[in-house]
Amino acid sequence: MRKFGLAMATGVLAAGLLLNPVAAMAQSMQEVCTQAELDAQHDVNKGLWMAAGFFFGLLGIGAAYVLEPDPPASRLVGKSPEYVATYTDCYKDAGRDVQVKGAITGCVIGSLLYVAWYGCCVIASLGG
Repeated sequence: MRKFGLAMATGVLAAGLLLNPVAAMAQSMQEVCTQAELDAQHDVNKGLWMAAGFFFGLLGIGAAYVLEPDPPASRLVGKSPEYVATYTDCYKDAGRDVQVKGAITGCVIGSLLYVAWYGCCVIASLGG
């Protein structure tokens, strides 16, 4: 009975030591992803993508979805391959989201202005 208790305690201790680094690495990778998302939101030029959506409509939105922003290489120098892969994937996803939202906003604004302008032209032609 005593050997069973010792074996059980050893097993629990070993499992705790093995699982702790995995949990710590998962948490640190989540922190890397969070930092990449913040960096992407700061780096991506939302105004540029709003202009693309405004002037090119659905083509601007398509371009915003297809073209992925790349993180600056200086942020990845000296980092582990896991860090680089996680950071790059999260940066591209968050950057694409910023681009697409900006392009959609520009497209909606452009469409509303076009409808307002067309409405004014129709009203002016009916009155004259």
